[in-house]
Amino acid sequence: MLKAVLSPIIILLFLIGSPGPGKVFKSNSNTQRQYIYCAPGASLTLDQLPRLRIPRLIYPDEISAFPRVVANDNSVPAGKLKKKVLELELEVVWSDFYPESDNRPGLRVITIREKGKAPTVPAPLIRVEAGTKIHAVLHNTLTDSSATFFGLQKRPSSIYDSVMLRPGETKEVSFESGNAGTYLYWVQLGAHGCIDEEQQLGGAFIIDPKGGSEPDRVFVVNVSGFFIDTSLYKNGYLEALTINGKSWPNTERITHSVGDTVLWRVINASNRTHPMHLHGFNFKELSIGSVLSDSLFKPGYEPSIVTQNMMARSTMSMKWLASRPGNWLFHCHLSFHVTPEIRLPGTVELDAPNQSPHMAGLVIGLNIKPGSSDLISKGPAREFNLYVNPILPGNSPRNGFSLSPEINPDTSALTTPGPLLLLKQYQPTYVTVTNRMQVPTSVHWHGLDLDSWADGVPDYSASDGKMSPSIQTGEKFTYKLTLMRPGTYIYHSHFNDVNQIASGLYGPIIVLREGQVYDPKTDHNYIVGWKNANISSLEDMVLNGRTVQPPQNARVGEIHHLRLINIQPAGDIKIRIQKDGVAIPIKSVAKDGTDFPLIQQAFLNESANFGVGETADFEFKPLKAGIYELQVILDNGFYSWTQKWIVTD
Repeated sequence: MLKAVLSPIIILLFLIGSPGPGKVFKSNSNTQRQYIYCAPGASLTLDQLPRLRIPRLIYPDEISAFPRVVANDNSVPAGKLKKKVLELELEVVWSDFYPESDNRPGLRVITIREKGKAPTVPAPLIRVEAGTKIHAVLHNTLTDSSATFFGLQKRPSSIYDSVMLRPGETKEVSFESGNAGTYLYWVQLGAHGCIDEEQQLGGAFIIDPKGGSEPDRVFVVNVSGFFIDTSLYKNGYLEALTINGKSWPNTERITHSVGDTVLWRVINASNRTHPMHLHGFNFKELSIGSVLSDSLFKPGYEPSIVTQNMMARSTMSMKWLASRPGNWLFHCHLSFHVTPEIRLPGTVELDAPNQSPHMAGLVIGLNIKPGSSDLISKGPAREFNLYVNPILPGNSPRNGFSLSPEINPDTSALTTPGPLLLLKQYQPTYVTVTNRMQVPTSVHWHGLDLDSWADGVPDYSASDGKMSPSIQTGEKFTYKLTLMRPGTYIYHSHFNDVNQIASGLYGPIIVLREGQVYDPKTDHNYIVGWKNANISSLEDMVLNGRTVQPPQNARVGEIHHLRLINIQPAGDIKIRIQKDGVAIPIKSVAKDGTDFPLIQQAFLNESANFGVGETADFEFKPLKAGIYELQVILDNGFYSWTQKWIVTD
């Protein structure tokens, strides 16, 4: 049963990524295509580009009275340290922001700058040692809006201090930095911040322990978004989603060598949720925090994951080992935040022929220099075929994976998710993917440790002189899967992600440890997806490819393994079990393919929320006979699926 709590239209507004209290986010801003002025295969020069006269949209060759934004890589702290006091002067200013490159269209936005310097996105980095006193002079140069600073205060705290500046006003504030940790600060505009997303006005606030921190990098996610008249531009929304001030493919490329230990601080300065996913490696999550607090995990108890769902204005510190060479990605797994459709109008037209990227927005590229690999293979190799099939054509096409070429497309057949892939730890596995659709595709083996060339990011994943291709119509490619960790994983398209994943190109993977036996009677997958990229009703969202769940049988004392997988283009999920309206505890045992230590395997009445690209494992042991209800809940209880469990002695 699918239970609706709010209308589908209201639900849809939240699914793309909630902008937070008091804001409205327009759902179609991420789902409709941009205008294309030139014929396929052609490209324009900047002087040939037709100009749309839209408020906020700017062009780099036009004369401007405003300073240009400089992308802030967060390597140089703002201010000057004088007699153990950081002296800092910050201004709120209008500026010209080019998130792709200096020869692509951009946005006119309000930003923060150090006095006498260029404005930056993200806002200037504040970085001091614990206990440092900070004296900040704040100036609002705007003539028509107030600007309120948040986060310029001692940490930790549960209460915001704020400094509100009227148009043209200057104020000073002094405070002690407080405890070491990863934090942020931000500015809320008055009239300019009521509807639009002015979240380029946020930056990192890092407090190092006495004596300093290990070498690290700081990455800040910012969002700029503005409603416009659809008569000017049919999307009705202009937006820029950036990491350290740039949007893919113009984000910084990070280079490491095999054997490097990498420490990152990741800061979501926006009001949207971003499930941040690292390809090819699992990472240890050292801390999670917010504007005013940061919580360290105890040594030895840090979660080992591949995706962290970062909530609005949250922080994370993470550590990982660059243990094999190649090209990798770190990106938001919410499909609408990495699709080319979010690019500003005019950017596609300026691309070289056939060179438009298949991703955009919140993506960072990594290159691990050639070196040895940590991958291990044992025993005889396994080979099998996976077919990518068109199921239904049309404006909302349905596609699906199959293990056999003998598939008869049938509107009544269940084609999603794709077949469960049961794989064995350490067994070298070769999967030949054949594309039978009329468009290119690729397959990403989400969460697995493997060679970069088999990672499945088309025309990017590369190592050992090989590269994952865009698999063209009628062509095939063989991926090698190296299965280092037993657990729950996902395979899915990594080409035109929004449309292809929503069309049905996803499926579950279970990697069995050596000697482990899979029993479908007690091992259950719950994988959530969409049926098309433009959902308009509850029928467009499916659990295990269905809107109605078949009943499940169990016996008292029998342990059942529940595997929860979120591969929607957007939206969070959680799971719970009830009997007669009373919560029945389930045991949380793993996340992202990694078992928790026994001491951390807790019993929960309801799971945490899991974002796109996250998997989680639970155990359920019914102690009494009766009728139970397993519920998979979407987006904080807006609606849920219910499966009846019939438990007998």
